[in-house]
Amino acid sequence: MWNCISSFEISDEGLHFVVVLDENGDKYITIAGYNGSSTNVIIPSSINVNGEDIPVKTIADNAFYNSKTIISVTIPDSVTTIGYSAFGSCYNLTTVTISEGSQLTSIGSSAFGGCSSLTSIYIPNSVTTIGYSAFGGCSSLTSIYIPDSVTTIGEYAFSYCSSLTSIYIPDSVTTIGEYVFYYCFNLRIYCEASSKPSGWNLNWNSSNRPVVWNCTYDEYLETIA
Repeated sequence: MWNCISSFEISDEGLHFVVVLDENGDKYITIAGYNGSSTNVIIPSSINVNGEDIPVKTIADNAFYNSKTIISVTIPDSVTTIGYSAFGSCYNLTTVTISEGSQLTSIGSSAFGGCSSLTSIYIPNSVTTIGYSAFGGCSSLTSIYIPDSVTTIGEYAFSYCSSLTSIYIPDSVTTIGEYVFYYCFNLRIYCEASSKPSGWNLNWNSSNRPVVWNCTYDEYLETIA
């Protein structure tokens, strides 16, 4: 984070936020916490501060951690980064809405870790990094498509996703950490690469799940239809 020019403020929706100056002197907002009671949280793309509309660009570490009331959350296109454990242990969170026009580039470590009611999530074609245990313990997730913008998947990223039955990994992914699919005992992995790339950890598939190599995305869709 760059220079903070206002300490914690609270929006009408119960969102705690700070206004930050980036390296170019431009203002943006970081969502730092939440004390609202809504079950359906819509994060705005901007917040008016002293008559100025300032874009919301980041969701800070632990911003919504262990929020028990939240069932759904909408993340605006303006957000570029979801921080460490931002929605961690939100046990009742079932739906995360992210649009195709999203500017999101990074899903941080444990960002949705322990969201055991989360059934699906759209990862936009702007994301390059999925962090350590980003979806660890999302035991209700059944399938994910990783877009071809992603280059790095961290350790334990999808560990303990016990309901996950299929995942597609494009050949843009050059780095995968160890134990990414640990305890994903119902999973079949589809890979665009013809064999394991050198940048993938030796224990990337530690649970020895079946892997289909040299698979196009269209072939994947036909298989899971």
